[in-house]
Amino acid sequence: MLHSKYILSVICLLFFIVGCADHIVSECDECNPVESDVKLNTFSGIQTKLFDTTCALSGCHGSNATQANLLLTPGNSYSALVNQQGSIFSQFLRVKPGDSENSLLIKVLKGELSQMPPTGKLSDSIIDSVAMWIDNGAINN
Repeated sequence: MLHSKYILSVICLLFFIVGCADHIVSECDECNPVESDVKLNTFSGIQTKLFDTTCALSGCHGSNATQANLLLTPGNSYSALVNQQGSIFSQFLRVKPGDSENSLLIKVLKGELSQMPPTGKLSDSIIDSVAMWIDNGAINN
């Protein structure tokens, strides 16, 4: 009798777990990969998860971008950002390694000078991750 109660309990637990699995998957399907808690602490991560999906688009910072309209496509963005003077806000470096607070990239992501992306401010966790990459030396990794 005790053995059958144990088996019945295990079966009920399995049904409960399987029933919850669909709910968990459906919540994750709605996640925006850029807005998730993924840390963008490497330049390759920033390029792939932020620039490629949010910035390097046609009409923005894609292949048709001008010098004033910064080119953020793979293979171009690092050299266009790190230790480069801003064209519009020339008093700042676009990315000043080791100093995110004085990097133009962080100022525009936070909306302090102008808002980038123009569609609205990114989450604080994304901005903080980019700032961490800058504060850690803005390494091309």
